[in-house]
Amino acid sequence: MNAAFADTSAWLAAQNPRLEDHEATLEQLAAFEKDGIRIITTGFVVAEMHAMLLRRQGPAAALEFLDGVDADPSCDVVDVDGELVSAATDRWLRVFRDRPFSLCDAVSFEVMRREGIRQAFTLDHHFAVAGFAMVPAPRRPAKRRR
Repeated sequence: MNAAFADTSAWLAAQNPRLEDHEATLEQLAAFEKDGIRIITTGFVVAEMHAMLLRRQGPAAALEFLDGVDADPSCDVVDVDGELVSAATDRWLRVFRDRPFSLCDAVSFEVMRREGIRQAFTLDHHFAVAGFAMVPAPRRPAKRRR
C-alpha cells in the first residue's frame, strides 16, 4: 500500500498558519496528493484533532475538519477497538515503558506496523523513536530505541 500515517501534530500545523511548520506540512500534503499517497489515520487521532481545534479555533473549525476527513476519498480512518488497544499497549507501551508515548501514539504505531506503513506525516519525534520515518523531515534528530 502506498500510504502515510497522519498524526495530529502535522494536521494541526497544516490547519494553523501561525505555526512554524505550517508551510512544510501543506507542501507535504500537496506531495502526497500529487504522488497518489493514501492517508491512513485512526479514530483516536481524529478525535484528538477535533478536540484541539475545538479548544483553539472553536466548534466551526472542529466540525469543518471532521467533514473534510469524511469527504476525502484519499483518507482512511481505522476504527479503534479493544483488540487494537490491547495490542498497542503490549507491543508499544510495555516495551517502551521508559518513553512517554501516549495511548494514541501507541495505537498509531500498531496500525502502521500492521499495515506496513513506514512514513508518518507528523511533527512528533516519538514516531522516529519507534522506528518510523517522519515527513516532513524533522528539524532535530530523534534518539531511536528498539
